[in-house]
Amino acid sequence: MQSETLSLRSSKAESRALRERARRERISQGSLVRRALRAYGITPEADTKSGYDVIKHLIGRNRGGPKDLSTNPRHLDDYGR
Repeated sequence: MQSETLSLRSSKAESRALRERARRERISQGSLVRRALRAYGITPEADTKSGYDVIKHLIGRNRGGPKDLSTNPRHLDDYGR
């Protein structure tokens, strides 16, 4: 991601609230502002897709595979070899 610098004017109360919220969430003030811009819909939707959104078109496409693949230990016999 190529970034640009943004300068803005805010009141002392807004600056303090931003600092405190960023500290509480253990992220930078810039990360908090970028998160707010995404939530407000300013940045492209492509940046806000969840993992589910990316693969939902693949869900249910694999017909004929074992239905108990994640729970049956028999399928894990040679896992990692």
